[in-house]
Amino acid sequence: MQLPHSENRQKYIDQIKVVEANLKDATSGEKDKALLALVQKRLDSLAEKYQFSEEIGTARYKLYELQALVHYFNGHDDDALDFINQAIEMRGEPYAKAEKLKKQLSLGDSYLSKTTNPDKITKEQRRDQKIGLEGWLALFIVGQILALLITVFRFFSDGFMSSSDVSTLNEYEHGLGDTLQALTAFENTAVIIYVVLLITMLMLLFRKRKLAKPFAIATLIFAAAYGMIDYAAASDIFSSSGLAGNAEIQAMMSKYSGDVGRSVIGVLIWVPYFLISKRVKRTLTK
Repeated sequence: MQLPHSENRQKYIDQIKVVEANLKDATSGEKDKALLALVQKRLDSLAEKYQFSEEIGTARYKLYELQALVHYFNGHDDDALDFINQAIEMRGEPYAKAEKLKKQLSLGDSYLSKTTNPDKITKEQRRDQKIGLEGWLALFIVGQILALLITVFRFFSDGFMSSSDVSTLNEYEHGLGDTLQALTAFENTAVIIYVVLLITMLMLLFRKRKLAKPFAIATLIFAAAYGMIDYAAASDIFSSSGLAGNAEIQAMMSKYSGDVGRSVIGVLIWVPYFLISKRVKRTLTK
């Protein structure tokens, strides 16, 4: 003989096991959309009956866990995360199955992206799952292409000092021309490295390679670090030579400080983006 609440609890557990078995069948191999829809229907029915039942107690966490899994298999990752967190809260403690699902979701390990041939994913699915070179990632790429073009243009337009420039500066102050020529050589070397990093990064991005992420971060940090070092060195040279007050030098340094500032802001914006973006994780997979 069983107490009424024990009998109800056992009925609940038995029905949960049926739904779990259905869910396993629906997602083993190729996803059975019809069976998955049936799982959702049965889960809704169970939730209507047991979701607020105090007789079932903490065992109600299975309702939230199963709903999280249904959302996961349907590609609704944000909803899946909400429900699995609710399952943990209902149970009163973390547990292995929930933590595994949370880890998959935090890594952008979408069921859709794992089980669907990328070439066969529809445009709508790509957008829903944040897959592809779109959104903020596309904006970043456009910005880097512009940076590449501007850098190359500046390199060939004013990246070199003539011998007459060096002589004139040396006459103004002994060794000044040679010092600035050395600084220019450093700048040109850094620019070449930066251009190589930019081109490599863009190629990796267009090919959706995993290496694009570290290359993007390295390129951003290199540009900011080089800019700050170069600006500090130039400021010191112009200050010690007495040219800091020259109107042309001031205009040049003001323009350059803006470039450095934009590089630093770029690091602050885009490095965190590449570290946490779901689109980056789901797009750069090769």
